[in-house]
Amino acid sequence: MTRRSRESSCSVARRFAVLTLLLSCVLTSSAADNDFTEEQIIGINYGRVADNIPNPAQAVSLMQQMKIGKVRIYDSDPDVLSALADSGLQVAMSVTNDLIGGLSEDPDTADQWIANNVAAYPRTQIRFIIVGNELFSYPNLNLTWYQVLPAMNNLHDSLVKRGLADNVKVTTSLAVDILGSSYPPSAGQFRDDIQWPLMKPILDFIYNSQSTFYINVYPYLAYASNPAEISVDYALFGNGPSLVPVQDGNYVYKSLLDAQLDAVISAMEKVGYGDTKLAVGETGWPSAGDQGQSGANVAYAAYYNRRLVRRVLSNPPAGTPKRAGVFIPTYLFALFNEDMKPGPTTERHWGLLYPNGSEVYPVDLTGQKEDDAYPPLQVPDTTAPATDPKTEAPATSQPFDTAGTWCVAKSEADPTALQTALDYACGTGGADCAPIQNGGLCYQPDTLPSHSSYAFNQYYQTQKKAGGTCDFSGTAQLTTQNPSAGTCVFLYIPG
Repeated sequence: MTRRSRESSCSVARRFAVLTLLLSCVLTSSAADNDFTEEQIIGINYGRVADNIPNPAQAVSLMQQMKIGKVRIYDSDPDVLSALADSGLQVAMSVTNDLIGGLSEDPDTADQWIANNVAAYPRTQIRFIIVGNELFSYPNLNLTWYQVLPAMNNLHDSLVKRGLADNVKVTTSLAVDILGSSYPPSAGQFRDDIQWPLMKPILDFIYNSQSTFYINVYPYLAYASNPAEISVDYALFGNGPSLVPVQDGNYVYKSLLDAQLDAVISAMEKVGYGDTKLAVGETGWPSAGDQGQSGANVAYAAYYNRRLVRRVLSNPPAGTPKRAGVFIPTYLFALFNEDMKPGPTTERHWGLLYPNGSEVYPVDLTGQKEDDAYPPLQVPDTTAPATDPKTEAPATSQPFDTAGTWCVAKSEADPTALQTALDYACGTGGADCAPIQNGGLCYQPDTLPSHSSYAFNQYYQTQKKAGGTCDFSGTAQLTTQNPSAGTCVFLYIPG
């Protein structure tokens, strides 16, 4: 997901242009005779750049419990592919960037890769092979750029030979920085260095093989880089007072994701492949970040993913203004927070789950629950307030109100009873416990009473109007002394 600055590679492009166009090939099977369609189900990215997450079998079980329909993995790990067997999950697996060269040069190498990683797993529903990830975002790998299409061709030919090409499609996944122009959406155009020598022949392959082009799209990155110009409602599918729709010809855009996707579609149209099927290979919102990383918080992450899932799974499909009513397969990023990812704090906080399998925030992946069916969310004062889609009222907090009442753990409470109560508050009770997870604003002091106090208060403040009490089997009590300290803010809701 890390984005790199763009550099011109025109000289390299010219050198390889003729070779690439020749290698766009005549496909060895007629995909037009086989309409490859996808079920309207939500996908998840299963990244594993971490040393503290569940094993593959446990991860698959969690995905099933979450009602996830498809999963994208970033390699062809045999343990993961085996764990996915008979799971009901449709799989998009990956060819890592380092293998592309060998697969592009030798059809036998590609055939052996298919034998080892696809044919060997008949009980795993492998639907896509993604050759490389965001490769065109890395100018230092520009020689590999021109190996992507030959590798795709060789893998496809192997699938055809083995009778697998009707059910397994080959594609690649790129980031939105492949666009040289993106605003307004109708002006969307691929970068000059890749438009004709790379994007046109790759899209030709994808279209003629009835595959799907994967694009990684992150409205968060655009919003965080320019929060003064991009409203939070536009970024979060909101409809509050900050939303200013974008008019582009006959189309009206009320969400940044729609605008970004239609910019990609416009770019595809300009090279003659506007009808190519499109999937969102990655999208999401970080639940935590460094100071100054605008908008990276649990509330915004929850709003984005909840609303996104409802849009993706709406019946009829929402599509985009340019593709109204068309289902666009979408994979959320990501299943887990990944503690070993380099870069800013946001890189390690995209997950729907903590490493222990608990939710960072609740999200219904069937797309049935509206925003107001969830417990209220607290938006930190350091970010602009999100808006409730029903009332258009800011979802603000009152962090240091001195006249309120808070619910905290009793100092004499039995530790075992306290732990049981904490588990309830963060689980069935629905309290937002993200700030007391490792790295959260209220993680320190890392003690059971401190964490319990935060969780108890979150539950009490959000549930008291519905009859929630501050008792927790005798382990909690009310106090008029605000327990907030430093960056750790204890919620207070009057009434």
